[in-house]
Amino acid sequence: MGKLRSLTTTLRKHEPVQRRVVPSASDQRLAGRALQARRLKLWTANPYCRGCGQLTVYPHGFELDHIVRLDEGGADTEAAVQVLCVWFDELGQKHGCHAAKTAEEVREGARKSKYE
Repeated sequence: MGKLRSLTTTLRKHEPVQRRVVPSASDQRLAGRALQARRLKLWTANPYCRGCGQLTVYPHGFELDHIVRLDEGGADTEAAVQVLCVWFDELGQKHGCHAAKTAEEVREGARKSKYE
């Protein structure tokens, strides 16, 4: 028997490509304790729904709504959000001014994409 030859690799190592990651709208959004502190602060200052004027209940009777959506260039600041009422029916479906505004934004987005 002869001697075994060892094989050498012909593959070259590639350096990882440095990519610049652009933060998405979700990455820019406030979350966690900071978000809860903002919700309490804004609700305490004015607990009424900006849409219908109804008194909202803390913590589940409202949602903070971005006046201009983040994906459309809106800022995630206290001045750029509003209190909108929300409630759930017996089937768990969301209702209220926030649900209505979101549904309208979806319809507008569908109209825009249809004609662009």
